[in-house]
Amino acid sequence: MSMQRIGSVFVIAFLAACTAGLRAQAVDGEAIGAALTRLLAVSALDGARVGVVVFEPGSTRVLAEARPDEGFITASNMKLISSAVALEVLGRDHVFVTRLEGAGALQADGTFVGDLVLVGDGDPTLGAAIFEKAGPTAPFVRMAAELEKRGIKRITGRVIGDDSCQPDEVMGLGWDWSYHADWYAAQVGGLCFNENCIDVVFDGTAGGQLARLRFEPATRYVQIENRVRCVEAPGSESSAGTAPRGVTWSRRLGGNHIVLTGSLSSATRSLRDSGSVHNPTAFAATVLRETLVRHGIAVDAGVADLDEVEAPPAQAPRVLLAEHRSPQLAVIVRALNKRSQNLYAEQLPRAAARARKKPGSMAGAREVARTELARLGVDTRRLVLADGSGLSRLNMVAPRQLATLLHGMQGSPNFEVYLDSLPLAGVDGTLRRRFAGSSVARGRVRAKTGFVSRTVGLSGYVPRGKAAPLVFSILVNDFVGPAGPVQAAVDRFVEEVCAACPAS
Repeated sequence: MSMQRIGSVFVIAFLAACTAGLRAQAVDGEAIGAALTRLLAVSALDGARVGVVVFEPGSTRVLAEARPDEGFITASNMKLISSAVALEVLGRDHVFVTRLEGAGALQADGTFVGDLVLVGDGDPTLGAAIFEKAGPTAPFVRMAAELEKRGIKRITGRVIGDDSCQPDEVMGLGWDWSYHADWYAAQVGGLCFNENCIDVVFDGTAGGQLARLRFEPATRYVQIENRVRCVEAPGSESSAGTAPRGVTWSRRLGGNHIVLTGSLSSATRSLRDSGSVHNPTAFAATVLRETLVRHGIAVDAGVADLDEVEAPPAQAPRVLLAEHRSPQLAVIVRALNKRSQNLYAEQLPRAAARARKKPGSMAGAREVARTELARLGVDTRRLVLADGSGLSRLNMVAPRQLATLLHGMQGSPNFEVYLDSLPLAGVDGTLRRRFAGSSVARGRVRAKTGFVSRTVGLSGYVPRGKAAPLVFSILVNDFVGPAGPVQAAVDRFVEEVCAACPAS
């Protein structure tokens, strides 16, 4: 029997099992319809566009819908598309490999005559704190150890960063330049390091004094100007009725002079915050060079971004000196969706494009995504994919398209990984503080959150024991008040869907 035939039999059997489960566990469609009516009547949604689709997999029964085929700004619900496409194209076991290559020759005295080239593979996790408990420089420390094993004591040339696996696009299409300094808008690129951010750790001091800070990695790549002052604890004589306002990051476009302003409590201890850097490729090369020097390996020359060097490294065959392998894609996707990590959501679709022999650009990613979505049953007409993370306000996706994707992934061999990557209501990820007091939704609903200005989204699954999970997608655009009441209304609707849907 051919693999295609086996796949078809598997899908038919899966859908049959789902249908049998649905017959055994009836869903109260009338209750869900009534819940939708109540949702649309919430005053916080006055004037807003609300798109909703709730349906049972394995059947054509739509339990509730409102504006199901209109295009909406998705916010981070776009990550449902990015993570699905990455899993389907690259596979759950895919790893990224960042290589340290030598462009030159090693002499008997331990001198490497030539340049070192750090070659990126689009890995967004290199040096990320979530994976490197020993700190962001841990991969470079291991590379230094490999050079020491080879007897390398000195590099006569430069440390060059090579990000040529994907074009320099810096930011996503339609991103607002006003937040370019914030961690969630970190630049994309073929060579990433520490999620393309610098981390600052604050400690409080006496009221009116500048906060103490240190930054990780410790590097000269950025210049940080500290204007963050401390405020005494409320109630003290010196507090004068003031309250801490937090920290604001400011960085001029194209530069790495970072100004930190704001205020923190004098009681602050080890508060970590992050902001983006300009040119992650040069950032990675700089910190690698600093790490090598710190470990006793001299580097005579400076650092460079391969795109910008006037004298490229020697054309002779390079020698592989060390490499860093990322976690498997299943682990990365889990971090992507649980944390709603924008950089990961931008890098993975570009990697999928390269795997399909397309340019590693968002244009290439867009082409591959449309093909994969169509294969999963999504009608891609009127679908606009501006970026991979949902930070862009140029995305335009219909609730039915997201719901159909969620349904299509149920028939994928990657479904278990995909489902597990989504935040669990009231338990973890971006849903850990939502549904916490709900007896019907907490620990049951798995869904991707979404929020940008005037936009709220929540799309995912309501598991039902042995039956296929119920699928829902809710997108709200153009509300004029605060987001909190809108999220609360969406959550109440999902709770009512859960109550109308037997758990076992």
